[in-house]
Amino acid sequence: MNLSRLRRVALALAFVSVLVAAAATASVRSSKAVTLTFWQTMNTEETATLKALVDKFEASHSGIKVNMVYVPFDQRDAKFTAAAQAGQAPDVMRAEIADVASWAAQGFLADLTKKVSGADKADYLPSAFAYDNFNGKIWGIPQVTDAPALLYNKKMFKAAGLKNPPTTMAQLASACAKFGKGKGLFIRGDSYFIQPWIWAYGGDLLNYAKKQILIANKGSVAGLTAYVKLFHSKCAFPDKDFSNDYGNMQTAFKNGQVAMIVNGPWSTADVLSGPAFKSSSNLGVAPVPKGPAGQGSPVGGHSWVIGRNSSNVDEAYTFIQWLSQAAQQAQFAAKNNLLPTRKSAYKDPDVRRNRIIVDFLTQMKVARARPVTPQGGQIYADFGPNMQKALNGSSSPQAALDATAKAWQSKLFPGFKIVH
Repeated sequence: MNLSRLRRVALALAFVSVLVAAAATASVRSSKAVTLTFWQTMNTEETATLKALVDKFEASHSGIKVNMVYVPFDQRDAKFTAAAQAGQAPDVMRAEIADVASWAAQGFLADLTKKVSGADKADYLPSAFAYDNFNGKIWGIPQVTDAPALLYNKKMFKAAGLKNPPTTMAQLASACAKFGKGKGLFIRGDSYFIQPWIWAYGGDLLNYAKKQILIANKGSVAGLTAYVKLFHSKCAFPDKDFSNDYGNMQTAFKNGQVAMIVNGPWSTADVLSGPAFKSSSNLGVAPVPKGPAGQGSPVGGHSWVIGRNSSNVDEAYTFIQWLSQAAQQAQFAAKNNLLPTRKSAYKDPDVRRNRIIVDFLTQMKVARARPVTPQGGQIYADFGPNMQKALNGSSSPQAALDATAKAWQSKLFPGFKIVH
């Protein structure tokens, strides 16, 4: 064999050795599980449910491990923002609904538009899924949802001669009067809870697409006017302590001092601990009544999102899509009274047996998404104090909402038109 031929053989053998080594390395890599960093903000009881589900996921997905880290809810935005800016965001994060558009606008999230199937889109409750859609793309998938509803004391209703909860705002005012001084309805000085009245009378907050501020239009003013009138009615619970009115409302309702409140599913465990609700069947849940021009209640909740710089986007989506399936959502519903975001989850036997969740679903069907904007979480900073001025009489409803609209225009939405 001549020298040239020997060299060619040697080179061929060397090339084969490189291929074998590369294949061996790839085999080692493929056998090594991907580890996802997962930040979550749930409370102790919810975390126990989540941990059991994560263990179940890992058992059925041998190639994916999950490193779950608890982040306090009130620290989530600051921590995630700092991590994302440093290129060290977690693979998966539990985001409050207002966070999604904000983080997407800042470039912190992975675009999931091509990953969400048509079947999943059709199964998610539209009001919950709306928060994950921003600028024509999908940035998350909904994990849990909620909306305030009308909670009422059935025994007090029966004693007052009322067979059913009110379905219109006019009926609400009439029913309130049946209970006597201060015992009918608790009206809060919180702008989140006035939104059903804004929508009921034909008002709105924003039209982001048209760059319009609608909080001071005729319908919004009519809604706040009706709310102020109820607040000062004889049947409204006499509480003017806006800084503590949430706790005061819960206490009054639990003790049977007031017949009706407006609150969300998150409040029901506390309500059922009160002496007026030793029998859980005494708690009634109905949609916030409709008004002359509409009906609605603000949708809240959380979503699963994926960090833009994640090197494991496919595995991360596999994880959150599995967590969002009906069977897993049913576990949270049964154990923690969390409202599923999938229509199909409400067919689960455990969910169907949870009367409170089923009743809240009726509210969810007429609930409305808040404006999906990067500034969505900031709109209440000026809205609340101005609304309270209308309630305490230091401002008219029109002036209060005009001040809110101007504050939004100057601080949050420059260039938007205020519509009256």
